[in-house]
Amino acid sequence: MSNYMHFLSNQKKYGQKKYGVWNLKYCCSCIAIFILCLSFLSGCSFLHSPNNFRAKDFDEYKIKRVAVFPFYNRSNTMNAGEIVTKAFIGKLYDSGKFEIEFPGNVKKFIIGERIIIRKGIGADHIKLIGKRLNVDAVIIGCVKKYESEGKKKNARIPVISVDVRMIHTNSCSILWIGQNYSRGDDYETIFGIGRIRSLSALSRKLVNELIDTIPITDQEVN
Repeated sequence: MSNYMHFLSNQKKYGQKKYGVWNLKYCCSCIAIFILCLSFLSGCSFLHSPNNFRAKDFDEYKIKRVAVFPFYNRSNTMNAGEIVTKAFIGKLYDSGKFEIEFPGNVKKFIIGERIIIRKGIGADHIKLIGKRLNVDAVIIGCVKKYESEGKKKNARIPVISVDVRMIHTNSCSILWIGQNYSRGDDYETIFGIGRIRSLSALSRKLVNELIDTIPITDQEVN
């Protein structure tokens, strides 16, 4: 009897040991599957992209240097146009796609020519700035929405809508148009991961997506 009980005791210990190893492998497999699913969901969340148009003959214009006008603010948030314009210029500079005219010179031109941004920029002024500042194109934009939505302070979602276009200074042809409407939860996967919670962070993300859609032309290196 004692030998039999000893045999059962050994079998029980051995079985527990095997079960423990199997349980560990099972947990590791579940974690791996969870990470893969999370990665897949994260990838899906970043498929957000703006609407855009580009001229078929964009490459023929050989755009090298651009001037960015202050974006007109149609939102209910004060200084939203200035905030988004600054973010756009910064991201455009980082992209290295074009040389950018110093904003101070653009502002000086606007004041000197008595241009009112909310009334639009006429063809004559577009051609004039091209000659005066030696730029190939101008970029103008409009901030249509810049606010946080939601009643609960800790759960408010930033929402921004911006339209931007690039115009050739010599012909006044529209070379590119970008329209982007973004919400902070557009980038959310699960458990709130990826959600953008501030307007400033969302504005940087939004303009970066817009700039990614601007084509560049091959420039000959002298």
